[in-house]
Amino acid sequence: MYHHFCDFLNLYASQHVNSSGASMFSKNIHILVWESFAYESAFSDTFQAFTMHPIWNLNTFRGQVVCFNNIILPLLPRMIFGLYYNTPLIDGCENSGLFKAFSQHVLHRLNINQKPNDNGKIRITFLSRNTKYRNVLNENELISALKNHSQYEVKKVVYSGNFLTFKEQIQITYNTDIFIGMHGAGLTHLLFLPEWAVLFELYNCEDEHCYKDLARLRGVKYITWRDINKFTMQDKGHHPDQGAHAKFTNYSFDKDEFISLVEEASTHVKKYKHGYSPKLHDEF
Repeated sequence: MYHHFCDFLNLYASQHVNSSGASMFSKNIHILVWESFAYESAFSDTFQAFTMHPIWNLNTFRGQVVCFNNIILPLLPRMIFGLYYNTPLIDGCENSGLFKAFSQHVLHRLNINQKPNDNGKIRITFLSRNTKYRNVLNENELISALKNHSQYEVKKVVYSGNFLTFKEQIQITYNTDIFIGMHGAGLTHLLFLPEWAVLFELYNCEDEHCYKDLARLRGVKYITWRDINKFTMQDKGHHPDQGAHAKFTNYSFDKDEFISLVEEASTHVKKYKHGYSPKLHDEF
């Protein structure tokens, strides 16, 4: 997801640079992906925020001479200063208007709604991994500990097309107060957290800047595990080429320390959520 959204943010920014007027965000446009194969991914629903038409690729016009009446070439994606672990629009930039506008644009165009939280509980989404590595071995213990606190409403999810559509995933994220998960592309969902929310990257697996920087740019609170003596690695990790590696193993976490960090996140939510209410969609 992280790398796909490098391109979606690029597409959104390109609309600002290359066009003007009310038609600049029209969905009556065609998008041509410069590849010879069809675009297929778990995130293809996102294109519905940009176009009402099927996505073209080079095979769409194989063997033809094509002339375009009006064409926009996008900004170059994934450059050294692109959305790739960080985007230094201005050094140290926080709460970037570009990132916030991109988030709201996608939420609006995909018709993602924020639901009233009638019970007043803090909504926690625990992102479980359906992968070989970076699993939380005592995940059930941690979730049970959260459920013992009456102030929390806890949901465990697997963000995979086998379980939830991408729109369903974003709907859950947008109605989350504290989003918890191990280092991994699924944390890119922080782009669609509400303003007061907290991203709790359970452990950054020694890649400390990736989602910390993205949370900073989006303008949501970020916390991660601090005491390395209070988690256990299953083994030293086994990268196929680099040997021992923190991203290629699984983890167990101290329950009490986990609850303490969630309480820290909860304090932030309580402080900043007050006064917010579900917003009506507005294109701009």
